Amino acid sequence: MDEGRGAASKGGGRVPCVFINLDRAVERRRFVEGQAERLGLAVERFAALRSEDVDDSTFELLSRQWERPLTRVELAVFLSHKALWARAARSRAGLVILEDDVVLSSAITDFLAEAPTGFDLVNLENFDRRKFFRRRGGYQHRGVEVTPIARDKAGAAAYYLSPGGARKLLAAAETAAAPADAFLYRSGRLSVAQAEPALAMQAHILAGCGVEPGIATMTQIHVPRKKLPWTRKNMGFLVRRLATQLDLLRFQILRGLGLVEFRRPRVDLGAFGRSSSFREDPQKRAQATGRPAQTSS
Repeated sequence: MDEGRGAASKGGGRVPCVFINLDRAVERRRFVEGQAERLGLAVERFAALRSEDVDDSTFELLSRQWERPLTRVELAVFLSHKALWARAARSRAGLVILEDDVVLSSAITDFLAEAPTGFDLVNLENFDRRKFFRRRGGYQHRGVEVTPIARDKAGAAAYYLSPGGARKLLAAAETAAAPADAFLYRSGRLSVAQAEPALAMQAHILAGCGVEPGIATMTQIHVPRKKLPWTRKNMGFLVRRLATQLDLLRFQILRGLGLVEFRRPRVDLGAFGRSSSFREDPQKRAQATGRPAQTSS
């Protein structure tokens, strides 16, 4: 049993929850705290770093460590998450880390009554992207399936991090940086699982599924990036990107062998109604769930 699994398997009672929020984002703070109050979930606010908090020396050191240049906004988000990883590493039960545009499922309160076991990280959200799920090794945790992930990629708005997993991330962060979700899910870094049905969704993702979450959000993180030209200056970025693509091949091979499946996480959109007032678009919801839209008789 590796360090992360050993640490996670100890459990340790109700899992504390912290959400990352800029001081100026008052509406988002109220949005998260309102959901938590309705669900009976204790949450704590962490003051997010701003882009201007990333000094020039830190920016120069970290901005060229990933597959493309990182922006100051991305580094501020990464460093905000990193600060909470340090807290998780010192904890007994681990930590749930949330971003302030997240919508929570009514099932999350019971799920977090005790720490999930056996994994460094459990992704709680549905980012509406497919990922490689392992076919074996899952288990039920307080009515929610914890399904092992062979390869994840996106989404850092809601995740449980064990103390052992936090220590692994902090060790890696001494010499590397990336967008927070890319750093979390780098292949082989952590043992990862997915909560199903998903217990959280970002507001703009939920809106795309036909569920109006009650708040309008925009993100500066997931915006289209221009392709880097093949120049000497960009060679480090391009080599790292190529390595990522080559690593993807082994998961495609596993998929071909039937050992993993490539799909979106299961989600119950109706479970988000108790934490946030919303309106539904039945057609979009049907497209998101793969089930026929319900019509009134």
